[in-house]
Amino acid sequence: MNKRKLLGFVGATVLAMSVAGGAHAQQLLRVNGGLAGTYPLFAAKLTELINKNIDGVKAASVSGDSVKAQIDIQNGEVHYKIGYTYDVKRIADGASTVPIKTPDVCHIMTLYGSGLYAVAKTDGIKDLRELANGKYRMWTGSKTGFFFNLISPALEAHGVDVLKIEKEGTILESFGYGDTVQAFQDRRLDLTFFSGGIPYSLMLQLEGSPGFHLINWDDESLSKLTALRPGIFRGVVPAGSYKGQTKDVNVPWYVNQLVTSSKLPDDLTYQVTKIMNEQSKEFHGLFGGSDEIGVNDPLSNNAVPVCEGAKKYYREKGML
Repeated sequence: MNKRKLLGFVGATVLAMSVAGGAHAQQLLRVNGGLAGTYPLFAAKLTELINKNIDGVKAASVSGDSVKAQIDIQNGEVHYKIGYTYDVKRIADGASTVPIKTPDVCHIMTLYGSGLYAVAKTDGIKDLRELANGKYRMWTGSKTGFFFNLISPALEAHGVDVLKIEKEGTILESFGYGDTVQAFQDRRLDLTFFSGGIPYSLMLQLEGSPGFHLINWDDESLSKLTALRPGIFRGVVPAGSYKGQTKDVNVPWYVNQLVTSSKLPDDLTYQVTKIMNEQSKEFHGLFGGSDEIGVNDPLSNNAVPVCEGAKKYYREKGML
């Protein structure tokens, strides 16, 4: 495929960093791929497509927490991030775990849905309300990170105060997200949380040994969480999605979006929007839920303003 020229990009923004590229300078674009799970796969593919299709730039995948990544976009240290719509909005408003607003973050495309999965031992708790009575060891991630910012209201929706149960003896583990699988397999966790599509790769690793119980959410708890975190709604993990799962399981569900900075050149954002929409099948089959990319309405559930370069593309296609 012929590369499309990126007009007016060189030297146009302080957000892109110059790196040596032979006799010419290229612009380095950082694509945040989260910490583990499906986001690194998405970021790697987007990085590949940018490098393949846009001249004058060099994209690279980087890892990092969702909150920090969005603040880094505001500061010009990262240029693209995938995030949950409600989380992107909270961070943008300075209402997340770090009270720094990110007004320059804008929407490129709505991607695919993800669920929050509470995973317990097969012989362990069956309802999150049980956490209020007993001492457990569970993974919540860093108290300034994305997961804790979601797990805390998730437990609150079940009448459980996460900091209160910590004081009463429950251990909140904060090691790396990718390490939760091994910790669960070693039975060092009574409960952990995952987020992603269906089926989710990290949960598939737990099917054989030691197996797990996926906790169901009732109507009351889902309604309370929706009130606490607008933008979350009901999702269903169909029976048979995982080994031993004989019934449908209700879970919180939310939508992922790709965002960037409004300070990046509109031509660049237009090109990336075009790539994402017209080469969306490149993402299909990468992970559970990835086949939704390019199928879902690219402007649905966007939590922040649409980027000007993206608006240009969607107007050309009669979508805006």
